[in-house]
Amino acid sequence: MSGVLAGFFIVWTLIAIGWIAGRTGILGPQGRYVLNRATFFLASPALVLVGLLGSDPREVFSVPMAVAGISGLLMGVLLWVGLRLFTKRRGTELTIAAISGSVVNGANMGFPIAAYVLGDISHALPVILFQQAVYTPLYLFVLHTQTQESRLGLAGVARSIGANPTIIAAAVGGVLAGAGVRLPEVVLEPFSSLGDMAIPAMLLAYGLSLHGSRPLAKDDGYRGLIAISSIAKIVLMPLLALGIGLLFGLSGHGLYEVVVMAALPTAQNVYVAAARYQAAENLARDTVLITTIGTVLALLAVSALLGV
Repeated sequence: MSGVLAGFFIVWTLIAIGWIAGRTGILGPQGRYVLNRATFFLASPALVLVGLLGSDPREVFSVPMAVAGISGLLMGVLLWVGLRLFTKRRGTELTIAAISGSVVNGANMGFPIAAYVLGDISHALPVILFQQAVYTPLYLFVLHTQTQESRLGLAGVARSIGANPTIIAAAVGGVLAGAGVRLPEVVLEPFSSLGDMAIPAMLLAYGLSLHGSRPLAKDDGYRGLIAISSIAKIVLMPLLALGIGLLFGLSGHGLYEVVVMAALPTAQNVYVAAARYQAAENLARDTVLITTIGTVLALLAVSALLGV
């Protein structure tokens, strides 16, 4: 269990530093805005590009990645459809609720937990690659189209893609990785440096957002959605991964691995995307908070039931 606690210690320490920065005002009134935009437009695309260029194509098409992809997309779709059918929520609120319940904190939480709980950081790569190459570009595109005032034609779709550097990075990285291209280290180093900034910047920006905020405030009107997304993320998605893993014939440590990855909390880049598009920002922020607390219990339960 030391790996679970170590992973959460890293996350909460960086969030706490961000909160202290917000309280002391050392980054100024625009600190959160600058961090969010730096992450969205610079650091996250670099992280996606470097991650894909450094990946093994066999990992991209592995069974764990298939489980991560199917469970994540299925959870997101089920949430979106269920909320649309049984609530009056529409637009970006549905999208933010759906991705809050289905996008895992694979990088910041995934690597330490993969290292200390599963014994190898490579176990985190399938879910990270899926989210970087497929899921993140997909939901950013959806949010971008939802926040446009006019309907998109083919030219509008092209502009939407061009306005999301993560989509471009995923496309370029996927093509080069699929073609077996390996760029020299000196060429990759600037992008690696930017990518290294992504996760700490996300966590610092999230910590800044907590200063002066009132999590689960009744006036926001998001308590029900936060509860639904949080339960989906830390309870239903691991169960989906368990069932899908069994269908793929996984057992023992392989099954344990995919369930642990599915039980990780909501990723901070969901909050970054919500802030970027000014779409249900408090819903994303509070779901990250609740799942980051609740996932401790979820991971302890998974480890007790499936740990090998």
